Amino acid sequence: MRSLKLGPEAMEHGDLKRLLVSFCVPSLLSSLVTSVYNIVDQLFIGNAMGILGNAATNVVFPAVTLITALSLMCGVGTSAVMNLALGNGDMEKARHAAGCGIGLMILCGGVVSAAMLIFTEPLLYLFGCTDAVLPYAMPYARITAVAYIFSLIGTAGPFLLRADGSPGFALVCTVAGSVLNVALDALFIFGFHWGIRGAAWATVISQLVSAAMVLVYLPHFKTLRLDRSAYKPNGKLYLNIAALGAGPMFNFLTQALVQIFLNGALRTYGGASIYGSETALAVAGVANKVNTIAVAVVTGLSNGMQPIVSYNYGKGNYKRVAETGKLVIKVILIVSFVIFLCYQLIPRQITALFGDGDDDYFAFAASYFRIFLMLICVNGLQSSVGGFFSAQGKPKQSILISLTRQVLMLPPLLIILPRFFGLNGVLWAGPIADFAMAVLAGFLLRNQLNELRMNDDRTAV
Repeated sequence: MRSLKLGPEAMEHGDLKRLLVSFCVPSLLSSLVTSVYNIVDQLFIGNAMGILGNAATNVVFPAVTLITALSLMCGVGTSAVMNLALGNGDMEKARHAAGCGIGLMILCGGVVSAAMLIFTEPLLYLFGCTDAVLPYAMPYARITAVAYIFSLIGTAGPFLLRADGSPGFALVCTVAGSVLNVALDALFIFGFHWGIRGAAWATVISQLVSAAMVLVYLPHFKTLRLDRSAYKPNGKLYLNIAALGAGPMFNFLTQALVQIFLNGALRTYGGASIYGSETALAVAGVANKVNTIAVAVVTGLSNGMQPIVSYNYGKGNYKRVAETGKLVIKVILIVSFVIFLCYQLIPRQITALFGDGDDDYFAFAASYFRIFLMLICVNGLQSSVGGFFSAQGKPKQSILISLTRQVLMLPPLLIILPRFFGLNGVLWAGPIADFAMAVLAGFLLRNQLNELRMNDDRTAV
């Protein structure tokens, strides 16, 4: 799509549905491609290494979620600062925001990579690892940690590209890495027989390629001129980016916290059940990877609406901000309901794609999908409503929504309910926390839409 169609005139006055397609479809496809390659990665590991392989990726997943959280902080925050500055006509601030965003990606990736490489074993046990799973989880965690900087740039960088009016190339960056990862998975795992190390190296190489494509694009930025001065460190801009990206970051950061609590509960109460710790952890690992499709839909559509919401909020075009948010959130809820039906109707068939197991394995998988993920149909409000607030420079509301499910509700429920109901208590903690979050998100969204309508009335007068 030509950049002219995504210029200021289109952002303010163009057909909203067509504009959303221009931004949301590439963003959605980018997220879905990432989700699919994660799922294919799990398919290769599960079919090659079975339950222990699935459990290994599950106990590494909190670290992956942390990197995703930091990627969203850098990507959403940088894009929001850029678009708000562009809407206000401050080109210099927008230029420096783009450069500082890249610097923040490198800084965050380096810190987390060093921590994982130094403290691999204690971190894995903190994430719920068992002695049987450790030989699989250890090499996977250490090898993938080498590429955390590349992962951040490859994931957060496309936000800058979309903000520059190049959503198509942002998609190409993601697709290239994902397709390469799938091909290398097949080659390294089944061709070279490298096992879980092969899956890890496939991830590292593919993330390096995606990051390289983003970096090659930056000197050719269309909206702004990114010379060396744009990358000069600026503590105030770092904080500004982090603040506006705090909402989606906090959402995924608290998900990592929840995964640690959840894995710990599954290890303890799964071990006390007929299923065993490894089976419980493996099922959760499969479900986490499958559920990345739902996360991809919500994240992709939310990220796609962000430039439109930020730009028009900066311009004071509040009616268009409200229309954009309502339309995207409606689509997210519809798609989430379809995913809910799949989880309820065919959980065994979904699980069977990721390798064999006994009857207990598939029985627990069915319970996990049907109970723990019961309210997936409204879970998308956490990221979509939170993203709507973040795009308007209101991270506090976004953080509050995440806090409700991920901190105030789910961890305490994972501690309290299993003491009375065992492993079933672990499963029912999910929908209870989802319901509380959905009520709060709906309340905050309604109030914000009312505020936007009143601001629009005042502007019209």
